[in-house]
Amino acid sequence: MPVALDLIKQFPFFQGLPEPDLQTIAQNTQLGAAKQGQEILARGSLVSFLTFVVSGRIQSTEIADDGRIIGITILVPGDIIGCLTLADGQPVTNSLRTLEDSQLLLVPMAFAKGLLATQPLIANRVMQLLAQAVRHSLKERSMLSLPNAFHRIFVQLNLLVNNASAQRQIHHVPRQQDIASMVNTSRETVSRALQLLIKNGVLTKTGHQLHIQQSEALKKLAVDGLDALPHQKID
Repeated sequence: MPVALDLIKQFPFFQGLPEPDLQTIAQNTQLGAAKQGQEILARGSLVSFLTFVVSGRIQSTEIADDGRIIGITILVPGDIIGCLTLADGQPVTNSLRTLEDSQLLLVPMAFAKGLLATQPLIANRVMQLLAQAVRHSLKERSMLSLPNAFHRIFVQLNLLVNNASAQRQIHHVPRQQDIASMVNTSRETVSRALQLLIKNGVLTKTGHQLHIQQSEALKKLAVDGLDALPHQKID
């Protein structure tokens, strides 16, 4: 069943296209729904749809060949799933699981490839999204080269903040063990780093949410590491 044209227009990815093209997209697109905790994409699968998050939250988990978690991103309304497959047709290296009941806008991949081939505006936006993904990956690789584990944790937290829908809080914070895997350290070290940030008023934690109280201080810690807290003793 075709979706409402107004819903298509809500996504910046499609904005600027002629009205007849938007109507064609609406006619070839459908809505999907996923319950909380549902795996909607497994590592190694082919993506059948270019998918847009309409509502809810979805956790994307990057997994290395040895099974380690090397990246976690929380997808929120407006985010897009499947750009890499749209570009190269290869299986995905991440898995996706819903954190909340979610509604999705599903564009068949074959149709999306047609848009990519015929609409310069769409091709440009796909290129921008892929460039953003590469830059994020480079930041994570640079983070792993830092010798100090606390510094790596500060950088990773700052990356999570930058990915969050609201710059002052991170919903559904990854488990400490998962953060430890992402930054190549121990869960105990992650716990100590978080306690240090809480003690210094940089953030507070409520349930599975981190509330950023001093965003500039977190950015400085991501750049300078523990030198940004010169008088802080690490227990």
